Amino acid sequence: MVEEPKAAGKPAAKTAAKPAVQTARKDPKGVGSGRRRRGAVRSVLAGCGIAVVAGAVVAAGSVTPQISAAATVKPPVAALPAGQSVTNCPGPALLLDGSTGGTDPQFSAASSSSSSAVTAMVLSSAGGILPHSILAPLPGGTPLATLAGAPDAGSASTGSTPSPGSSPSTVASPSTGAAGDQRKAVVLGNQAVSDASVLRADPVDAQRAAVGAVMSYSAADGDLAGLGVAGCQQPSNDLWLAGASTTVGRTAVLNISNSSQTAATVNLDLYGDDGPLQAPGAKGLLVPPGTNRAVVLAGLAPGQSGLSVHLKSTGGPVAATVQQSVLRGLTAGGVDVIAPANVPAARQVITGVAVQDPALAASLAAQSGYADAAAALQVTVPGTADALVQVKVYGSGGQQPLPNGGVFTVKAGAVSELALTGLPAGTYTLDVGSDISFTATARVVSGLKTGDAVDFGYSAAGAKLGDGQLITVPQGPVSALSFGMPAGRAKVSLTPVTAAGKLLAVKTVDVAGGTTVTVDPAQLAGEAVAGFILSATGDAVYGAQVLGSKDKAAVSVLGVPRGVSGPQDLKVVLGY
Repeated sequence: MVEEPKAAGKPAAKTAAKPAVQTARKDPKGVGSGRRRRGAVRSVLAGCGIAVVAGAVVAAGSVTPQISAAATVKPPVAALPAGQSVTNCPGPALLLDGSTGGTDPQFSAASSSSSSAVTAMVLSSAGGILPHSILAPLPGGTPLATLAGAPDAGSASTGSTPSPGSSPSTVASPSTGAAGDQRKAVVLGNQAVSDASVLRADPVDAQRAAVGAVMSYSAADGDLAGLGVAGCQQPSNDLWLAGASTTVGRTAVLNISNSSQTAATVNLDLYGDDGPLQAPGAKGLLVPPGTNRAVVLAGLAPGQSGLSVHLKSTGGPVAATVQQSVLRGLTAGGVDVIAPANVPAARQVITGVAVQDPALAASLAAQSGYADAAAALQVTVPGTADALVQVKVYGSGGQQPLPNGGVFTVKAGAVSELALTGLPAGTYTLDVGSDISFTATARVVSGLKTGDAVDFGYSAAGAKLGDGQLITVPQGPVSALSFGMPAGRAKVSLTPVTAAGKLLAVKTVDVAGGTTVTVDPAQLAGEAVAGFILSATGDAVYGAQVLGSKDKAAVSVLGVPRGVSGPQDLKVVLGY
C-alpha cells in the first residue's frame, strides 16, 4: 500500500500551484518539456489497464516540484486471492526394465515385499473449518482418498468423507484441540499408492490451507531393498538435487512431476566429479500438464560418483526427486528418494546426520565395493571459482573435531566429498561455510553387520525453521526429530497431532547453540502421533526427521517443509 503525499489535499494543491507557474515563466521551454512528459505518462498509463489504478495514487505527488527526485516510494503490494494448496508426492521406487539410458525408460515392480504409501495431514482454519482436500493419482484419475468434503455454507466444521475404494479407517475423523482452540486436523494414514500422486486442498476463510504429506517406500528383499521416504513438495521452477551417482552398480532416475495445467519445459545443468557436464539431451525436456517424466541420469552423465542436478522449468512449475539405488554384485546396497536441497549460498546447515558406531562403520566401508557405504558430506560449487570450504560438526555434547579442521577445497563446477568417518555414534548438525556459493547434502548409512545388505539416505541442506510448519510422521518406520543450531539459543514449539486428528498440548524443545537435540515423537507427545505443528523462536535453528528400523538396515532423512498457509501478496513494480 502506498501512502498519499500530504500535497494531495486541497490546501496543499493551492500552495503548490504558485511555484509551478513561477518556474514556467522563468523557463518556457521547460513547460513544454513538462507537458510532453506528462502527456507521454498519460499515454502510457492509458495503455496499462489495471496499472492505471496502482499508478494513480502516486501520480499527483510525482509531478509536484516539492517532492525530491531522490525520494523513494515502496512498491504497492497487491493481495491475491488465496489459491489451492498443492503438494506433489513422488511415486514408489521401481526397477529399470531394459535400457538404462534415455528419457522414457520402462520400469517393473521392485519386489513382492515392497510397499508404498502416502501419509497426509490437513489443518482446519482458525474457526474450525476443514478445507475440501483430496489425494489423487498423477496422471489424473479417480481420487485415492477424500480427506475432507466441501464445507457446508455457514457451517463451522465438516466431517471426513472417504472416497469410493478407500478404507474408512484410513481417514481419521477430526476433533478439536485444547479448550478455546478451534483448530482441528484430518489425517490420512498409509494410503497405498502405485504412482506419483498430488494432494490438493481448497482455501478456507481467504487463507491457503496448511497441508503436509510424505511418501514412504520399503522393501525387505529384491534389488531395491531398503527404506526411501520423501516429503511431498510444493511445485517450483527452480530446484537443486544433490547426491546422485551413476557409477557401475548405481542407478539414478530423475522423476519430474507437473501437476499444473500448463506444460513445463525443463532444462538440466549437470555437475560431476571434475566439473560441469555437457549433455544435449538435458535441454528442452517437455513435461505436459498432469504428467510425470523419468530421466535416467546415467544416459546423460555416466560414470559420476557424485552428480548434482540444477533443474529449471519454464511454463508450469514442477516437483522433482531422484530415485537413487545401489546394487553391489548380487547384494542390494540400499535405496533412497533424494529431495531438493537449499539453493546455493555461502553458508549451508544440515541436520539429521545420523552416524553409526565408528567401528561398525569402518568394517562396513572396508568391504570390497563398499567405499561409498560411509557417512560423508557432498558439496557442489556451481560457480566459476574454486571454493575453500570449512565444516563444523555439532552433536548432543557440542562440537566434534574433524581431520584438517574440516577444511577442504572444491573445484569450480564440481562435486566433492568430505568423509565423516571417526565420529562417535549419534546424530549431528553440519555448519558448512565458504567464500563461494555452494549447495550441499550429507549421506548417511545403516548396516547391521558385514556381509549383509546396507541402506543409505541423504539429508539435504535446508532453510531455518519458522512459524506454522507441518511435520508429517509416516506410519511404520521408527522416527526421531533432530534440531540443531550453530550458535545462539532457540525454542521449538511443537503441537502434536494424533492419528485421530486431535491437537494436543504444546511441547517445547530448548536448543542451545553448537548442539544437536534428538527427540522421540511418541515420547514427546505421550502417545503415537501423525505429526506436529512447528514454530521456532530465537536464533536460527534447523530441523529434520530421521527414519529407520530397529531390526534391519534402513535409514532415510526428511527435511521440514516450509509453511504454505496464509494470504498471498504480490509486489507491484511500476516502470518499464
